[in-house]
Amino acid sequence: MSKSLSIGEFEITTVQDHQGMDRNPSEIYSEVPAAAWDPYREFALDPDGFYRSQWRGHLIRSSGGGPSVLVDTGMGPGPHDHTGKPGELIDSLNALGVSPEEIGIVVITHTHGDHIGWNVLYDGDSARATFPNARYLVARADWDYYSLPENSNEAFEHSLKPLEALGVLDLVSGVHEIVPGVSTLPTNGHTPGHQCVLVESNGQTGVITGDLFHNVAQISEQDWCPVFDWDTTISTRSRRELLGRAEREDWTVFSGHLGIDKSIGKVVRSGEKASWRSL
Repeated sequence: MSKSLSIGEFEITTVQDHQGMDRNPSEIYSEVPAAAWDPYREFALDPDGFYRSQWRGHLIRSSGGGPSVLVDTGMGPGPHDHTGKPGELIDSLNALGVSPEEIGIVVITHTHGDHIGWNVLYDGDSARATFPNARYLVARADWDYYSLPENSNEAFEHSLKPLEALGVLDLVSGVHEIVPGVSTLPTNGHTPGHQCVLVESNGQTGVITGDLFHNVAQISEQDWCPVFDWDTTISTRSRRELLGRAEREDWTVFSGHLGIDKSIGKVVRSGEKASWRSL
């Protein structure tokens, strides 16, 4: 299942990869007391008190032509331990009538494994780009940090580092124009180089948020940080700044991990706090 919404001349479509595992909020948000979840349990957690993240990418296409842009590539082929099933990103693209060869640009919001998993495929020990005609845009700050031996991990070595030898890697810094009307927007903290993708067209603005937030409760509780955040002080500042702009300027927000039924929404004011209104 996919959802699409237009931002001016651009159509942004969710590209589902797989359903993540159940998450215990007390483990993921270890600094948040259990009772603090009470106002949000009905819509932010399952009846059993857990929540489940979705793994996905987002496809950006313009009615005016230009390259198709894929933002993030999910967890990868699998099969994945918690379901025993393979990832679905390529099948989801095919269902949209898009082949891997038609992707012109891949933008990585950050280099965690559930956002880079389909970057490359392997024939034995030989890696090849899954999207053979694409340039892969990665934040230089993430590349530099995770390239250090003490910070590297299996996902980086398997799904990101081969892009350099394959000659398809472009390292970007700051606000970088991807295509006219679409640019990266640095929102560091979850990782050193975490970036959102901003889409502006015909007076409308949309933003693809990567892992700026993981659970809908963070729209209201913007200082809640998951244990995955590299620097919680910076991630909190980035979250507050971007969600504040999204509220003030009426942006449409395309989330990285919310369930498909509420993955696209607006940040609206509800009393003294912001809240999420699904579209």
